[in-house]
Amino acid sequence: MMRMILLSMLSLMCSGVVLAAEPGQVDEEKISSVEERRILVSIEDEYAKLDEIEEKIDARKMELKTLEVEVDKKLAAMKTLREELVKLLDRKEETEGERIGELSKIYEKMVPQKAAALIRSLDHQLAVDLLLGIKKKTAGKILDSLDAETATELSKAFTEIPVKDRSGG
Repeated sequence: MMRMILLSMLSLMCSGVVLAAEPGQVDEEKISSVEERRILVSIEDEYAKLDEIEEKIDARKMELKTLEVEVDKKLAAMKTLREELVKLLDRKEETEGERIGELSKIYEKMVPQKAAALIRSLDHQLAVDLLLGIKKKTAGKILDSLDAETATELSKAFTEIPVKDRSGG
C-alpha cells in the first residue's frame, strides 16, 4: 500500500519518468534531473525499509505460530492431567465412602452407648458421615446416648445435608 502511494506521488512529480513496481527497475535513461534521482533513491530506500519490516513481521509471525503450538500442547497436557486428577479424586471419594460405609456397619452393631462414646471423639464430619450410614433407629439410639450439645451439633449437620446424599435404612 505504501509503495503504491509513493509511486503515485513520484509519478505526479516527475512527468515523463517511467517507474517500475519494484526498486532497481527504474529506467535510468529517462531520469532527467538530480531531483528525480534523489526522489527515486529515497523511494528505493523506503522499499528496502519496508522489505526489512516485512521480513521482521514474517519472522515474528513464525515465532507466534510456534508459541501457539507450544501453548496448545501445554493446554492439552494440562487438560489430560486435570482429567486424571478428577478421576483420582473420584476414586478417593469412592474408596472413602466405601470405608465409611463399612465403619458405619461396625458402629451399627455396637452397643449405642459405646458407639456414642467413640463418635464423641471423632472428627465432626466423619461422625456425621458415619451416622448417615447407620440405620435410623440405631442412629437415634446413638444420638440419645450422646451429650445434648454433641447430639444437637450432629443433628444440625443432618439438616444441612442434601436429601440425595443421605443413606442408610
